[in-house]
Amino acid sequence: MSVVLSGAARSGSSTIVGLLACQREPYLKSLKTHVVGCEKLLDKKKQEVVGYELELKDTILFPEGGGQPFDTGSLKHGEDTISVSNVQRDGLTAVHIADKPVEPGTEVAVDLDWARRYDHMQQHTGQHLLSAVLDRRNVETVGWNLGPKFCYVELPRKLSAEEVAEVQEEVNQKIQEAINIKVELNKDVDHKVPDNYDVDQGVVRVIHIGDLDSNPCCGTHLRNTAEISSITLLHSVGIRGTNSRLFFLAGNRVRKYASEAHEIIRKAGAALSCQPEDIEDKINRQNQAIKDLTSKERFWAGQVAKFEAQDLKRQLEQTKFAVLHKPDGSMEYLKNVEKELGKLEPGMGTYVLMCGQGKQGGAIVANGDEVESCVEKIKSAVPNVKGGGKGKWQGKVVSYEKGAIESLMKNLEI
Repeated sequence: MSVVLSGAARSGSSTIVGLLACQREPYLKSLKTHVVGCEKLLDKKKQEVVGYELELKDTILFPEGGGQPFDTGSLKHGEDTISVSNVQRDGLTAVHIADKPVEPGTEVAVDLDWARRYDHMQQHTGQHLLSAVLDRRNVETVGWNLGPKFCYVELPRKLSAEEVAEVQEEVNQKIQEAINIKVELNKDVDHKVPDNYDVDQGVVRVIHIGDLDSNPCCGTHLRNTAEISSITLLHSVGIRGTNSRLFFLAGNRVRKYASEAHEIIRKAGAALSCQPEDIEDKINRQNQAIKDLTSKERFWAGQVAKFEAQDLKRQLEQTKFAVLHKPDGSMEYLKNVEKELGKLEPGMGTYVLMCGQGKQGGAIVANGDEVESCVEKIKSAVPNVKGGGKGKWQGKVVSYEKGAIESLMKNLEI
């Protein structure tokens, strides 16, 4: 990748963001420089030192910006190694977050986590190429994100499946063409730059992908499109208004994703006792079987609820009080029982319905003439129950403590 300079710019005693070594020569993996500033990094709440902010004369560690995450690496001087876990920008200054202080003036050897950087370069250059192809179809890139596993471009509309397939084909064709990528540094450009960037003090870096695309960018980029290796377009997610996020992977992430996906498919096939090509059909058939079983279960649960309701009615007629506890039941089952019981008129008595047990929790329903008295007993035996209601009381139990149900039954004098 070639760099065309149209005038150098300096700020104080360190190289400004825009002209850093990592931006001038993004393939540098090590650099000798010296520390020009060191300050304590404090936790504002605890007022404790949590690290050190180092300013270097120059750096190969990229400070986060333009959608590209920060680099990580280390500094070495003598026998000492200092870990750099983050690099941020303070105006036009690159600030390195280190775990140890270093005296200003100390010469250090900067080492870069190259695997992390190269991954970022593949994703970032891949995004530029993808956006260029989309732009030729009059689909503007509103924004983008380089995540730890997936990347996405935000678009003003959702692409059709046919468009996604065509764009992916075209993007990978451009990758195979090995189009040269050039970086030009110039303040006098018409391209839009971030509002918080001081163009007068800094420089504007424009990334050219052959004659295909030109866009301002502060990030580190590949020498040519062939180094992207490949791009795969994944799913789209609708967001604000008509906007959508089109997820993608580039470079080595494509190969890693393919290996991970293959392993998941292989394990799924083994669990389903079928070949990979039969997984979808097997899942569809199992889902249908589950739906059929669920339908039958609901029918028979409804039949059982009728018998439970009849027994509760007999209890109400005999003692004006009835209770039901279904350890394996659900709130839906209790509602079925209530439906079969019908409306409880004044003078008919009081009932308490419970479901669940142990750590799985459950629900409790109380209704009738003595609701308030029952609720007091319920809360005494099951203190973590949360509920309320006028007339009928209903509560949720996140977890039944040991002996809670037995205690409640005793409180209710059953």
